[in-house]
Amino acid sequence: MPVNQLVTFGLYRLAPHTGQLWRGKQEVRLTGKASAVLRYLTERAGQVVTKEELFAAVWPDTVVSDAALTSCVQELRSALRDNSKSPRYLKTVHRRGFRFLAEVQSPKSQVQSLPSAFRNP
Repeated sequence: MPVNQLVTFGLYRLAPHTGQLWRGKQEVRLTGKASAVLRYLTERAGQVVTKEELFAAVWPDTVVSDAALTSCVQELRSALRDNSKSPRYLKTVHRRGFRFLAEVQSPKSQVQSLPSAFRNP
């Protein structure tokens, strides 16, 4: 998916190129690292993403502890009003990593899912 394309999931919209997240018309503030984690996970929605993958993608050439990732995940759960016990968006896969649960759509995928009679030629 192109990096400057808006993606939607649940009540949220994410602008991957800026890291901005909105719930309806309200902007939801995220730190840069939490936004990068969210972008990486939404790009791989439905797949298990290992901690090692996240460390390599979000903290390249930097050694950080698990606490940095844990902090980002907690920030995301709070921002998305998600619950680790019964998640709607972000599931911890024990000893493996994380899975983004919600269906993620971009305007292009929404257009492609329309019947051909409604698409532009």
